[in-house]
Amino acid sequence: MAIDTLQSIRADETRQWIRIRAADPSNPALLLIQQGPGLPMINEARRYGHLLGLEQDFTVIYWDQRGCGRSLRGPQDTAGVSVQAMVADTVSVLGFLRDRFGRKTYVAGFSFGATLAAFAAAQRPDLVETLIATGMDIDGAAAAHCAYEFALRTAQQRGNRRATRQLEAIGTPPHLTSRQFGTRVRWAANFGGVTTGETYASLARELVTSLARSSDYSAPDIIRTVRGISATQAALLPDLAGLDLTRSLPRIDVPVVMVQGRHDQVAPGESAQQFARSLQAHSKQLIWFESSAHTPHLEEPAKFRDVLLGIRAGQHARI
Repeated sequence: MAIDTLQSIRADETRQWIRIRAADPSNPALLLIQQGPGLPMINEARRYGHLLGLEQDFTVIYWDQRGCGRSLRGPQDTAGVSVQAMVADTVSVLGFLRDRFGRKTYVAGFSFGATLAAFAAAQRPDLVETLIATGMDIDGAAAAHCAYEFALRTAQQRGNRRATRQLEAIGTPPHLTSRQFGTRVRWAANFGGVTTGETYASLARELVTSLARSSDYSAPDIIRTVRGISATQAALLPDLAGLDLTRSLPRIDVPVVMVQGRHDQVAPGESAQQFARSLQAHSKQLIWFESSAHTPHLEEPAKFRDVLLGIRAGQHARI
C-alpha cells in the first residue's frame, strides 16, 4: 500500500481522525461516511479493503465522525452532536481533502452518512465530484413506520411472542429514546431488514471484533466507542424523526448516484424513488440491488465496486 496513514484533522474546532489508504496516491479521493448514527468507520478499513478493494482505484478516506470511534475522546465530543454540526464537519473534511489532493472528492455515504453527505454536497458542490448515496435516510417518519410495521408484522407471522411483546410495548413511532429506537432496530435487524443473513447480535459482534482487531483503537477507545453509540443516537433521534429531504433538499448541483437495496426495511425504497424523481441535480441515477437490504455495499460488494468504478469512468446516467 503506497499510502496507509492515520492522522487527526481539525473540523469545526474539534479534533477528528481519518485513515487514508491507496495503492496509488494519484488516484482520485473517495471519502466514506459511515451509517449509524454513532458508528465508527476507521475500524472498517480491513474489511472494506478485503470486500471492495477500492484502494486499487481510489485514495480511500475512512473517517470517524464527531462523537464516533477514535474521534470520541471525552464527553465534550458528544455534547456538540447535531445534524448541523456534522454537516459542517463534513464540509471541513472535504475542504481538507481538496487542499491535500488538489481536486474534488468522490463521496460515498451510507444510510445517515449519505444524508450528511447530501447536505454537504448541496452546500459546497465545488468540493464534491460525485455523491454516491447508499440506503440514504430520506423520510424519517416513513422510515420509522416502515421498520416498525415490518418488525411487528414479521414477529406476529412467526409467532415470536418476545418480539411482539417488546414492539407493542414501545408503540408506534415516533421513537425518540434510545430504548425505543434500539428495540425497533434490533427486531428489524433480526428479521433481515438491515442486512440479509445477519442479526442484531451478529452485527454487534462484527463491530466489536473489527474494533478489537484494528490497531487504531486502544481498549479505552473501544469502550468509549461502544458507549458513544447510544449517546450519539439520543442526540440525533429528534432530527432523524423529522427528516424530509424531498422538502428540505430539493437541489444538489453535483452528479448523484443513489444505491438502494430492494429488501431495505429501514430506509424504504418508496422514499428513494420519490426523492430521485423530485431531486434537481447535475445528473442522477437510482440503482437497485435486488439481493440486498440496507447495506448493499456489504451484501453485494462486487456489484457495488463495479458501480463505483463506472462512476469514476464517467458512466453515470440520467433518470
